[in-house]
Amino acid sequence: MNFFSELKFKEIAKEIAAVSHVLYRRGWVPATSGNFSMRIDESACGITQSGKDKEKLKEADVVAVDFEGKPLTKGKPSAETILHTLLYQKLSEIGAVLHVHSPNSTLLSRLLKGESRLIFKEYELLKAFQGISTHEAEVIVPIFENTQDLNALAKNVEAVLKTAEGSCYGYLIRGHGLYVWGRTMEESLRYLEAFDFLLECEIALH
Repeated sequence: MNFFSELKFKEIAKEIAAVSHVLYRRGWVPATSGNFSMRIDESACGITQSGKDKEKLKEADVVAVDFEGKPLTKGKPSAETILHTLLYQKLSEIGAVLHVHSPNSTLLSRLLKGESRLIFKEYELLKAFQGISTHEAEVIVPIFENTQDLNALAKNVEAVLKTAEGSCYGYLIRGHGLYVWGRTMEESLRYLEAFDFLLECEIALH
């Protein structure tokens, strides 16, 4: 049986709902798209329920799941829960994961047809990422093909993360969107903002 802090879960649900409203206003999660999560402990996380309008997301629209994706509270978790729980299991420092369907992430991943990764370099804004103090650094962004087979996608993500060169803070799914993660929700949101700026710059360069 899984046990977790109900108080912490309530705090997490409140934070996820607040971030959901922010990201909706920025146009990054249209038409009920996107999903967000936060770690509860070493074996569970809170994640948005499937098909919920992110403009109106409430605390009750967040469900606790274990890292096998099994719901621990009422509600149907996001269909992409496995992509969140994989990250929590493989990277113990992760505290929050954000997945958006922003125009920049969707468009650039399609413009880079045939490419398996994008490399950000020589941007001053790279300093927004933890551990980077110079524009001379590189941030590698893997690009995965979109598929409805989420188990297969999760395996591909796991394999790439094991061998990722340099710093990796997120990945793209072609024609789908962007996943980012950080130690806290605040850090994840900062990374998401930085990614969107960098993606927009890359689109202009193309």
